[in-house]
Amino acid sequence: MQTQYASTYNSGLLLARDRQPGKGLRALTLLTVAGLSLVITRGLLTGNWWFFMMLTWNLFLAWFPLGVVLVLRDLRDSGFSSRWLFMGGLFLWLAFFPNAPYIITDLFHIKHIDSPLLWFDTMAIFLFALTGVLIGLYSILLVHRMIQPQLGQRLTWLAILATQILSGFGIYLGRVGRWNSWDILTNPSSLTLAIAHAYHDHLSIKLTLAYGFVLIVLYVAFYWYVEHDENP
Repeated sequence: MQTQYASTYNSGLLLARDRQPGKGLRALTLLTVAGLSLVITRGLLTGNWWFFMMLTWNLFLAWFPLGVVLVLRDLRDSGFSSRWLFMGGLFLWLAFFPNAPYIITDLFHIKHIDSPLLWFDTMAIFLFALTGVLIGLYSILLVHRMIQPQLGQRLTWLAILATQILSGFGIYLGRVGRWNSWDILTNPSSLTLAIAHAYHDHLSIKLTLAYGFVLIVLYVAFYWYVEHDENP
């Protein structure tokens, strides 16, 4: 009886989620609009649009991998099943995914901010960083749901956790090495050499493990909340 009740309850949760499509996207859109409102206000008041350009560009790069995953999901749901397209889409997602949590490193710029704007810019950067992290978590969740039927639960978790470690390394390449995701296509040889020699820099190992660990913990907590929200 208890097992039957749990199954019925879980089915009800899934149906409830299905009745509210786009809820996650609406929340992320709200956060994005709020962040843009802050930096636009700053630009209008100070005449300095550097923050607007930097944060807006980084947030666009955070949205891009989520857009890739949403296209893949819609293609799959419509019955289009090309294995090569699916694998290529996942590779594109993985290449650009580190841009989502990368916004956390923009907090580094706080030390260069003048005191009168410190409180405002701290709040703005935090909001952008939070939005980027949530966009990343949401895109991972969608990937998790898509690949689990093919790989099974254990292999899917191993793949997801591995992507977070790789994302930590991607953040290192972006912040310290100043590489971009599109360098995979535009400058692959130099990027490959930079990756091959990264182990000489002890900072690469430290940042990869530190960011990878935090991203793993964030996703596990996010997954537990979203997928097992039985007692909200």
